[in-house]
Amino acid sequence: MSFHGLHRDRLLDDDPQWERLMQKVVTAPRQPQSVHDTTPQPAQKVAGLRKADPVNYLLPASNRWLTSLPREVRPLTLATKYPRIVNLLAQHWNDHDACAAFFGHLLFDRRGNRQGFSVAVKSDILILQEYFLHSTPKGAYHSTIGR
Repeated sequence: MSFHGLHRDRLLDDDPQWERLMQKVVTAPRQPQSVHDTTPQPAQKVAGLRKADPVNYLLPASNRWLTSLPREVRPLTLATKYPRIVNLLAQHWNDHDACAAFFGHLLFDRRGNRQGFSVAVKSDILILQEYFLHSTPKGAYHSTIGR
């Protein structure tokens, strides 16, 4: 320990306020340390919980995926306004069925009361979807639209 540390400790020991504070800490009743409860929760409690929100910034893997796309199809407006969607697209890009389903989820309102995307964002999604459908090897993609 350095000279300064000893000096500082000695000053605190002689300080009446420090002594009162330390006395409160020493005499305070100890709370049992919380242990995470691992008992199963009733279904009603679990059902009411929301899923964790996805990160709302562009992940490094998503950025690499964006730069791998041709410039004319890069969804830059989508990436700026909804980076979490670009993260999911990048994640599903090589899984053709999952990516096609995700495009469908983005473009079609199944809940009936959604505001929808701005024209620029929707345009980004449509251009990217078109690129996705045409860049996929024939026979690898089986459309599920209309089934």
